[in-house]
Amino acid sequence: MSFVADRRTRALGLIAVAVALLLALAGVPATSAQGTTINALYSSDAVPADDPFSPRWDLVRAVAVPLSGQVTTQPMLPVANVTGVDVRAMTDGDRLAIMLEWQDTTRNESVLTADAFADQAAVQFGLGEGASICMGAQAGALNIWHWKADWAADLASMREIEAAHPNMPRDEHWPAPSPGASPDPLGPHGFLSGQMAGNLRSLPRTSSVEDLTAVGFGSLTAQPADRQEVQGASAHGDGRWRVVFSRKLADPDPNDAPLATARTFVVAFAVWDGARGDRNGQKSVSNWVALGIPQRPLGLLDGWPFLVMIVLALSLAGWMLWRGARQPAVGLSGPK
Repeated sequence: MSFVADRRTRALGLIAVAVALLLALAGVPATSAQGTTINALYSSDAVPADDPFSPRWDLVRAVAVPLSGQVTTQPMLPVANVTGVDVRAMTDGDRLAIMLEWQDTTRNESVLTADAFADQAAVQFGLGEGASICMGAQAGALNIWHWKADWAADLASMREIEAAHPNMPRDEHWPAPSPGASPDPLGPHGFLSGQMAGNLRSLPRTSSVEDLTAVGFGSLTAQPADRQEVQGASAHGDGRWRVVFSRKLADPDPNDAPLATARTFVVAFAVWDGARGDRNGQKSVSNWVALGIPQRPLGLLDGWPFLVMIVLALSLAGWMLWRGARQPAVGLSGPK
């Protein structure tokens, strides 16, 4: 009886192993994280990185992440102006896209006057075990993706201060263009010190998202213009913002989140409400949450080395059985 029970136990064990192997090949995780975890959906098609209201985003389960005020450094925000943000994530094996959605009845996308502040949002990735949620630390840096509504508006048409003050005196064009010279090598505005210095905030917009790093208070640094890898897309409708951040998984920059090699990250989010004067540290922030990035689901042919090994093993076993069957039977018999 015990022999039969052992055989059944071994059979159940083999079935369990086979089921786990099939689930792994199909890309289905055997366990799932509990608590606030954002699991990116794997898409066989390219992620809708440039369309925040694509119907495909509605197929991704949104994770509600609560936001609270920021009371660590000035300027503080004791009570959050934005109490929560819905987060979705999607990857196609080449690019990761993260969409933030939150309620905001006003659309603020101008900073051309002293009392105007734009709506903003950010995603920060902790790099290293010692990453502090408060702008990082030497033991663990941060990679921050910072979207700005005014940068998004500038992509359509770069706006100058004259747009807010049309009757202001015209700046002197320096150096003065030579008579009959065309085209002006410095452009219609002449010498612009910010652009000549390579200041990212003065250069023509190529994305609505700024790629930054930080290792503590006072260390927030924009990455050089040629290493700004994050793209953004945004839309405002029905009193809500939808903002999509996206970046290729493969990125050799050591200051960027290693999306191609790590499967899980700790991330946090921040939102600024420009209508309520949010700027700098005056923002609504989240705690750390987990972000899981799935690998491309494995198909049957992706495991071809193992299939070849199995076929070879079965072929060898069959050959040995065939050879054994052809050997003459050897018996023991006494003298006749």
